[in-house]
Amino acid sequence: MRLTESPVVVAKRLRPSFFGPMMRQRRKPEGRVADIFVSYTSSDRDWAFWIGQQLEALGHVARVHEWEISAGGNIPAWMEERHHKADHVLLVVSQNYLTKDYSNWERYAAEWASVSKRPNFAWPVFIEPCDTPTLLTPFKRCDLYGLSEVDARARLAGYVTPAAKPDGPVPFPGGAGGAKAPTEHPAAVAFPGRISNIPIAVPLHFLGRDDAISRIDAALAAEQHRAAIVTLHGLRGVGKTTLAAAYAELRHEDYRATWWIRAQSPETMRADLVALGVRLGWVSADAKEEEALARMRERLGEKGVRLLLVYDNAIDAKGLSPFLPPSGPARVIVTSTAPNWRKIGAPVEIRVWPQTTGADYLIARTGRAGERDNAEALSETLGGLPLAHEQAAAYCERLDVALGEYRRRFDNTPAHFLDDEKHAPVEHNDGQTVAKSFSLAIDEATKLFSAAEPLIAYAALLAPEPIPIFLFAEAREEFGEPFASQIVGDGLEEAVAALRAFALVDRETIADERDPSITTETIRLHRLVRLAAAARRQGEALAAARRALMEAMVKVYPEDVDKNPIAWRRARRLDALALDLSLSKEASAGLERSAAHLLDGLGVYRFAALAAYSEAKPLLKRSLAIREKLLGPNHPEVATSLSNLAALSNAQGDVARARQRYERALAITEDSFGPEHPFTAICLGNLAIVFHDLNDLARARSLYERTLKIWEKTSGPDDPNSAMALNNFARLLQAQGDLAGAMILFERSLALRENAFGPDHPMVATPLNNIAIVLRDQGDFAGAQPPTRRALEIREKALGADHPETNVTRANLAYLLLAEGSAHEALSLAEKALAAHDKVLGPGHDWTMASARFAADALDALGRSGEATAMRTRYGLLKARGTSRR
Repeated sequence: MRLTESPVVVAKRLRPSFFGPMMRQRRKPEGRVADIFVSYTSSDRDWAFWIGQQLEALGHVARVHEWEISAGGNIPAWMEERHHKADHVLLVVSQNYLTKDYSNWERYAAEWASVSKRPNFAWPVFIEPCDTPTLLTPFKRCDLYGLSEVDARARLAGYVTPAAKPDGPVPFPGGAGGAKAPTEHPAAVAFPGRISNIPIAVPLHFLGRDDAISRIDAALAAEQHRAAIVTLHGLRGVGKTTLAAAYAELRHEDYRATWWIRAQSPETMRADLVALGVRLGWVSADAKEEEALARMRERLGEKGVRLLLVYDNAIDAKGLSPFLPPSGPARVIVTSTAPNWRKIGAPVEIRVWPQTTGADYLIARTGRAGERDNAEALSETLGGLPLAHEQAAAYCERLDVALGEYRRRFDNTPAHFLDDEKHAPVEHNDGQTVAKSFSLAIDEATKLFSAAEPLIAYAALLAPEPIPIFLFAEAREEFGEPFASQIVGDGLEEAVAALRAFALVDRETIADERDPSITTETIRLHRLVRLAAAARRQGEALAAARRALMEAMVKVYPEDVDKNPIAWRRARRLDALALDLSLSKEASAGLERSAAHLLDGLGVYRFAALAAYSEAKPLLKRSLAIREKLLGPNHPEVATSLSNLAALSNAQGDVARARQRYERALAITEDSFGPEHPFTAICLGNLAIVFHDLNDLARARSLYERTLKIWEKTSGPDDPNSAMALNNFARLLQAQGDLAGAMILFERSLALRENAFGPDHPMVATPLNNIAIVLRDQGDFAGAQPPTRRALEIREKALGADHPETNVTRANLAYLLLAEGSAHEALSLAEKALAAHDKVLGPGHDWTMASARFAADALDALGRSGEATAMRTRYGLLKARGTSRR
C-alpha cells in the first residue's frame, strides 16, 4: 500500500562463384588473367559449368556459350568471335565429345592453332577415360575423373597455372634405411606446393562476413615468432564452419597447405594431423599414430611456414591444446561454440546477421527481389541466424511460397519450422535442423552440469530480455527439487558456464541506468534458442514451470517501490520479465493473486519512479479487478489497489476521484485491521492530503493528528513513518500561517529521514523543499536557495531530470532566483520545469500552471511582456489554485 506524502539494397556480386558482395575480391592467380573458351558437348554441360566456375574463381574469364547467348542468338557467330579472341580453348573431353560435329570443329581449330601460330592454345581436360585421338596425344592434358571435388579443383588449378619452379623445399624422396617416401597425393602432383583437404563447399551466397575476415587476417598476422591462433566462436548455425572454409578458399594462395582437422575428439584430431604429415612427407604412412603425432607437432614447429590448419568444432581449449602446433610459423583457425579461448589465441565472436544482410540472403537465395520489406521482417523473426535463413529460403523456393507467407506460418507454428528436416541443408551443420542442433547442444551442456537443462528451460519461458541471475539464486526453493539443490553455492554459476560452453546463453553485466557503479549479472537467450528450449516442456510440466516462475518473480520483486531508489534498481532489471508474466494468461492460471501482486508493484514503480502515469493506470486497474473478483470487494488487498489508484489520481490532479478511492480503502482497512493499525494510519494520512488539497483544513488536521498518534504509538516517535506524518502535519501548520511551528516539524522530519535513509535519499528531498518554502514565505529568499538546490540535486539523481517532483523543485528554485534578481537563470529553470510538467501532467495541472507562472514572471522581468502575456493566456493562470509544495 502506497503511503502518499504531500509535495534501428542488395549489392552486386563480384562474380557468380564462391563469395558474395561483402567479401573483398580474391587475388588473381599466378600469371595473367586469361580469356578461356570452354568447348563441350551438351551431354557434358554439368562438367562444363563446374569447370567454368572454377576458372572464374581463379580470376579467369570463362566463355561458356549457354552463359552468354540468349534466345535467338547467333551461335556460330558467337563461336567464331570467342574462339578467335580466346587466349586458350579448354576442351572438355569425353567419349561423346569426340563424336559430335560442333565439338570436333572447335577441337580441330584449337589443335591446328596450337601447332602453328598459337602455342598452348588447346587445353584438353578429360572428364572420363576415352580413346585419345592421335593428334591430341602430344598436348599436356588434365584428367579430372576418379577424384574427389577437392582434389579435382586442386588438379585443375595446378593445370591452368603456368609452370614454375617449386616455391618451397622439396621433401627428400627417400626414407630411413632406403625406405620409400610416402606417395604424393594426386592433387599435389598436379598443383606443386599446394595441398588441401577442405571438405566444405562454400555457398554461392556467402554474405556479411567482411569484418570477421579482416579480424582473422589481423589475428593471424599478429604473431611472428609462434603459431598464430584465431578462434571463431558463436551460436550453432551462425556459420563458423562455413566462414573458416571460405577463408581457407579465399586465402589459399598464401599457403602451401590448407588442412581441415575434425576437432570433436582426440581420435579425429590425431588421425587428421597424421594424414597431413603423410601428405607433406614428414611421417611414413605406416608409422604408429602416437609417434607420428609427436613427429608431426615437432615438424610443425620447425617447418610450419605457409600452413593453415583449421580445427573445426573444438570442444574447449584444454582438450585442443595437445594437438596444436607448440610453436613456429603455422597459422591456425579454431571453430567452436565455447567462448573461452583467450589462453591460446585471439577469440573472434561470429554474430548473427544484421537484418539487412539476412534480407539480402533471402532475396538472393529465393530470387524474390520485390519482397524487400518482407525479407527484412522475416530476417528479424529468424533472429539473423544463417541456418534458419537457409531453411526458410529452401522452403520458399521449393514450394514457391512468398517470404511474408513463410513468416506468417512460422509465427503460428515455430517449433514445426525450426525442426523442418526436409529443408535442412545436408551439406552444412551435419544436416541438422535448427531445433535439432540446439536440442543436441542442450543435451551436451547437461552432460557437463545437470542443472543446465532446467535452467535454460525456465529461462526460455521468460520474456526475451536479459534475465537477472539472482532470480534463480534467491528464489531457488520455488523451482522445486532437484533443481533447487543443484544450484546451491556455485551450482548456478556452473550451470550458466555449461550453457555458455555451447553458446546457448550469453552472459551480460548490465549497469544501472541511474548509478553505473551498480551492476547486475544477467543471461540472455537468442530468440530461436528460446523457442527450441521452451519446446522441451509440454503439458503439465510446462504449466508447473510457469507457476514456478510466477512465484519466483513474486518472491524477488521488491516491495517498497514507491520511494526507494534501491528497490528501483531491482525493479528496472525485472520489469519486462515481471510484466510479461503478470499479463500472461498461461503463467497466471491458478496464480491470479500472485499476478495481481506483481501488477500492483509494476504500476507503483511506473507511477513513483518513472512518472509514467498513463502506463501505470491500466496495470493498477487490472490488479484491482483481479483482486475484487478473486477476493471480494472488502479484502485488504483490494484496499491496497484502491490506495495506489487514488495516489495516481491525485498526482494527475483528479482530487475528487482520489478522495472516493481513499475513503473506500480506509473503510476496508479499518474494518479489517481496526482503527489503530499501521495500515489504517496509511489510509488516514492519504485521505488527509486530499482534504488538504481541497482546502478543507479542519478535516485534514483531524486526520493528520490521528495519523501521527497511531504512528508514534505503533512505531515510535523516531520512525520514518512518524517523520512522514510530521512532514504532512507541518504543511497544515504552514497553510494555517504557523510558519514557526511548521519549521520545527519540517526540521524534525528532515533529521529523522537523514538518520533513517541517509543524506541523498529522495525521502530527504521533501522536507528540504518544504523548509525552503517556509524560508521563502518568511522573506528569506537567499536562505531558501541552499536547501532547494540540495533537494533538486537529490531528486534529479534519484528520479531523473524529467520527473514531475524534480521539476516542482526546479520551479521553486526559479521563483527564488527571480526574487533575487537572477531573471535569466530563473527563466531557464522555469521553462525546463514547464516543458516537463506539460508533457507528463498536461497543461491544466497545478504544477504545470505554477511553472508557467514563474516562467511568465521571468519573461516580464526581462522585458518580454508580450511573451509573458501569451504564456499566461495559454495556461489560464487567472484560474490557478496555487502551487503544490511537495
